[in-house]
Amino acid sequence: MEKLVEKAKTSKDGASQEIIEKFKYLVYKEASRYHIPGYDVEDLIQHGYLSILKAVAMYKLGSNSFNAYCINSIRMNYKALLKGEIKHFREVPNNDMLDFDTASNYEFTLEDEVIAHEEVKKLYLSLETLEPFERTILERFYILGHSLGEIACDSNKSYHYFARIKKKALRKLKVLM
Repeated sequence: MEKLVEKAKTSKDGASQEIIEKFKYLVYKEASRYHIPGYDVEDLIQHGYLSILKAVAMYKLGSNSFNAYCINSIRMNYKALLKGEIKHFREVPNNDMLDFDTASNYEFTLEDEVIAHEEVKKLYLSLETLEPFERTILERFYILGHSLGEIACDSNKSYHYFARIKKKALRKLKVLM
């Protein structure tokens, strides 16, 4: 694999394509795990391929296992994309947008407010479908800030029981949203 990476760094004989082929199924698997607003699966797959190319470019030959380095790179880049650390503007309406600092210049628009209101309505309707004990666990964990350990201490059930219930409730909400 080291020699293939070396060839890819010097852009020889389609080595980059061969590396992408080796990690193609991992990219598909990771892309299917994420739902990122504004991105469909094909976009996420492309992002995974770009992560591989970036890993090839940044990898120091002979330092570690390239396989582990590339796998970690793919997963971390998906997480960064999800967190919004990678800024991606699909359309740039004017040249001033290139210097746009989203953190300090963004104004909450009426459209944003309407979208947020609709999402909150959807969330409340979805929460109504949960069992009362599931809602209680989510409320204590996310709203009141209690840890699952604290919730478990207040009852005769184990930490793992509450972790399973929380995970199950979140899956239900995801399907409904």
